[in-house]
Amino acid sequence: MATPYVARLLALVPQLCLGEVQIAGYALRSPSHATACDSAEPGSAQQRHAQGLEILRRIGGPDFDGPVRRLGRVSEDMARLTVDFPYGDVLSRPGLDLRIRQICNVASLIAHGSVQPQLRFHMEGLLNAGGSVQDLVEIIFIATAVLGFPATIDSIGIVRQLAKDRSIGTLPAPAQRAAHDGRYNQGLRAFTRVMPVEASTYLAPFEAVSPELAKWAIEFGFGDILAREHLEAWLRHMVVAVMLATLGNREDVLSLHLRAAMIAGATRGQIIEALMQISVYAGFPAALNAFGVASTAFELAEQATPAAPAVVAKTSVSESDALRRERGLAALAATSAGSGEAVVRSFDDVAPEIGQMIVDHSYGDVFHREGLDRKTRELTACAALAGCGSKACETPLRVHINAALNVGATREEVVETLLNMVCYFGFPVVQGAMRIAGEEFKKRGLTASASRS
Repeated sequence: MATPYVARLLALVPQLCLGEVQIAGYALRSPSHATACDSAEPGSAQQRHAQGLEILRRIGGPDFDGPVRRLGRVSEDMARLTVDFPYGDVLSRPGLDLRIRQICNVASLIAHGSVQPQLRFHMEGLLNAGGSVQDLVEIIFIATAVLGFPATIDSIGIVRQLAKDRSIGTLPAPAQRAAHDGRYNQGLRAFTRVMPVEASTYLAPFEAVSPELAKWAIEFGFGDILAREHLEAWLRHMVVAVMLATLGNREDVLSLHLRAAMIAGATRGQIIEALMQISVYAGFPAALNAFGVASTAFELAEQATPAAPAVVAKTSVSESDALRRERGLAALAATSAGSGEAVVRSFDDVAPEIGQMIVDHSYGDVFHREGLDRKTRELTACAALAGCGSKACETPLRVHINAALNVGATREEVVETLLNMVCYFGFPVVQGAMRIAGEEFKKRGLTASASRS
């Protein structure tokens, strides 16, 4: 017998009439007004499956059942489970509208880094559910701060293809900021409006070690990214929270962004629904850990006293975009040259501002710095990208292997850098990175040095 909670939930779900379609030996049940199915009781396996198919149809469009049909040829049980659990049990729930659910799905899948077919399916699903290409672009903007530029470089190619397939033209150019517009101060205001702690408290764990990192966190993370207004403020922080929950091991920051989402207007129920989807796209361990963080965040939100009007006490003069771009272009030309410029230009037709951010932030803020020589900096980038091990990091790894060679690293130094990762990331990850390095060496005509005797 259903519990009172389950009974109330099922009462919200209209009964669907069911027809049956046989696909590769796997019986899909789909909506049909031609069959009598009043016998399908709330909570029955039949209704669960029908609910799942209806949501899958709304998300997947004309070929909504294509992936399930192909899966059914391998495992009928897995195909049925793919409909029943994600779509019939979770995405069909009434707590979030389908556009918001798809925004959360896309955010989680970008955080994975290696599930491009599913990412494309759910990006299309967002468009089918009433979302826009600009919604997708804004999720990718947020990913630059939470996940790094490799995730954005990988995701933007999928968005470009979707826009082409749907004959969607170039998005409107973003409004340009005035020179010396105070990126730090803009970020500080964005932080103060919704974050549940003072900026000084947030920055304290790392500001004493690296004032630069603290400044970038406010200027870039909040001033350039989270101050953007296409998505509602609560939804921006929800996207951050979903990405962090998918990654795991980010409990403190996850709690802050869950509380920020609530301060900006998200309900407890909306947060629960978004985190419930993590069980589908990142697994139950990640979801259960996120719910543990959410439980504490809910308690802290209940204990919080109404905040006094925010006073931005600390301000800072930000460097002009022109100066950062000049430095960035010089650093890019000296290291990645044509391959790096090609990556930057790849954003021009969909989100040119992200390409500009790669120049301004990655190269103008970071790679121009003199604390490391260029060769060492490029080799550390190769190590980081190799260790990441995701599909999204493969193109940037190619770029930075070539950049390391451009600034004087030898083939052997690149190889040793990658070999150093074996103890920390395992053989499969490093074997994949070494394969990529070998392909880039071959393009440049580099061969192994004679073995030492």
